[in-house]
Amino acid sequence: MSYNRLPYSFAICLLVILLLFVLSFIPPFKIGNWKFKRIDLLVDIHEQPLDTLLTLDTLTTDSIQAKIDSVVEASQAMCKKGITCIEDYSNDSTAMKDFLHALHNLKNNGNTLRIAMYGDSFIEGDVFCGSLRDTLQAAFGGSGVGYVPITSEVAGFRTTIKHQFENFRTHSLMSKKDSTGVAEFGPVGFCFLPQAGNWVEYKPSYLRNLKEFNVIRLFYKNKNDSATIDYTINDTLAYSEPLKTSRRLQQWTHKGAHIKSVKFEFPVFDSLKLYGASFEDYSGICVDNFSMRGNSGIGLLRIPDNMFTEFNSFRNYKLIILQYGLNVVLEDSLHYGWYATRMIKVVNKIKQAYPHASILMMSVSDRSSNTSGAFKTMKAIPAMRNAQRLVAQRTGVAFWDLFEAMGGEGSMVKLVEGKPSLAAKDYTHLTFKGGRKLARLLMNSLLYEQEKYEKKKKK
Repeated sequence: MSYNRLPYSFAICLLVILLLFVLSFIPPFKIGNWKFKRIDLLVDIHEQPLDTLLTLDTLTTDSIQAKIDSVVEASQAMCKKGITCIEDYSNDSTAMKDFLHALHNLKNNGNTLRIAMYGDSFIEGDVFCGSLRDTLQAAFGGSGVGYVPITSEVAGFRTTIKHQFENFRTHSLMSKKDSTGVAEFGPVGFCFLPQAGNWVEYKPSYLRNLKEFNVIRLFYKNKNDSATIDYTINDTLAYSEPLKTSRRLQQWTHKGAHIKSVKFEFPVFDSLKLYGASFEDYSGICVDNFSMRGNSGIGLLRIPDNMFTEFNSFRNYKLIILQYGLNVVLEDSLHYGWYATRMIKVVNKIKQAYPHASILMMSVSDRSSNTSGAFKTMKAIPAMRNAQRLVAQRTGVAFWDLFEAMGGEGSMVKLVEGKPSLAAKDYTHLTFKGGRKLARLLMNSLLYEQEKYEKKKKK
């Protein structure tokens, strides 16, 4: 009997497929409150690259998962109460060695120890980095805000520097593709092109360790022999200097003391590309905030390898912190194997570009959404955290679980509803007070790593 039904069932299936195929050519339309969306039979393939179909299971073998579990258990077992220990996924437990060794020698050699934090809107405006920088400089010396872009979406509310500008064309990894081909992304993912009547002015903040400029740097590329930099110090002292001509990234430097303002102007040359300025001291800690709103981290693959290495020849970073993931999580998606696959490439690229720096991956923070009338942790957050931990394991770098450190599930709700509130009503971003709280957690973990390192040095 089943054999007699087979042709009929098969014919029905063909008719359904044919009907769907015909409907796929009908454009979307609306009748009252009823909406018709265009049918796409291949929607799951069209909407995202093929490798987005990967799950963590396709990337994680039993042996890899066992290694991850053992590292997590070991880090938790050795931690002090109230501290979330950094997990070390290197083969010889030296993922943080470059940073800790440089920190150990800092006070003796009088050098500058530079840290770069790549991230998204979670750290923009120095909400998180500002407190980390302040605590490190208070403990180990140094002053200055570090890297600042030429233009910024958050200049109006950033408290760690006063920043104004006019007449620059800004390109970033997140902006529309430059059809002219003029822009060339720098090591942070920006490119700034001066237009007629351009100027940018920086003034120190009122915060401790940020009240004056001592060393000012500018990063640029210039292929024109006539390009110059015109700058004014303290609103009175005006200078003009030629810029080096080279196809490589260059650094312009002005050294002084107790500088209260600097204003740059650039005669317009199509060949001049600007990548940002830096404000720092002659020694001590320098923390660069490389935030970019909407960035998932994957965009760093678009930056040429030589741009990273040329930049590092000037900066010599000892610690790179990667804070990404919040712009990728979706309420109904628990599969981030595709993201892990690409971020593995990103981390390996960063490792090659900064060979003498420790790499620390920071997990996503908690994030909440409205579920049945109440705000709860998005189910995607722990899934993304697990994907990021896998990236750290596969690349042999350090990992810090911010989600766990801030209290795990429901912790973002507590920050938002606290008195005072420590997070915004979007249940994603921090207030400045919230940034200080979470930055202190990372600082405690870093100091605990230093404490363990110093004990080993004495043996």
